[in-house]
Amino acid sequence: MKTAQQVAEKFASRASAAAGDYVNGAMATTKDQAAAAIAAKEIYKQALTASFGRDSYAKGLQKSGKAGWQNGVKTKGSERFATGVSESATKYATNSGKYDSARAAASSLPRGLKGSETNLARVKAVVVALRTAKVGASA
Repeated sequence: MKTAQQVAEKFASRASAAAGDYVNGAMATTKDQAAAAIAAKEIYKQALTASFGRDSYAKGLQKSGKAGWQNGVKTKGSERFATGVSESATKYATNSGKYDSARAAASSLPRGLKGSETNLARVKAVVVALRTAKVGASA
């Protein structure tokens, strides 16, 4: 009988060798992953509700703890951080650019003293413009 450690090592070895198969399978499928996920949204809601009822979120965090998080940052995050940021910069610029005009909503409004109603009006103008840009005028 194999130990859990032996099974885990075999799984990791075989999975890394199958990375190409994983990509090829995703490229060759006729299934629409997004459509299937959307069709299952009620099941997703039910699963989340059940998870909340079991307090799985807190239990998972307690199990890993700060040390687990820091170990993940050290062993995986450090390698993935710069690559992830670099690869997502264009997508970020495109998506965030949709809000450039909203962020400038206060540029024509007068400035006031720190904490003044004049400055709060500037903040409100930006918040309203950002929210409108995100969800539309009806929100």
